[in-house]
Amino acid sequence: MAAPFIAKVTSKGQITIPKALRETIGLQDGDYVLLYPQGEGVRFERAALSPAARFEALAVRTEARFAAEGITAKDVEEAIRWARQGSASSSTPTS
Repeated sequence: MAAPFIAKVTSKGQITIPKALRETIGLQDGDYVLLYPQGEGVRFERAALSPAARFEALAVRTEARFAAEGITAKDVEEAIRWARQGSASSSTPTS
């Protein structure tokens, strides 16, 4: 389990999320967070408020994984073409 962080609650109910924690979870200025009550505590996570933001995050992770595994745009196009042919064909796409 990760070491805990401490933050003080102001009279307005505000807290400052420690910089090290913000950096660890990738929280940036202007981001929103979701808060979930859990027992006597609260769990929070960065909120993706728009489908475009969620798609962009997914695209970045996908591109990184493809690059790491050496998957090219041509490989993706061939896989899509193969998938569109339907399950009638039992062959797999080639690289």
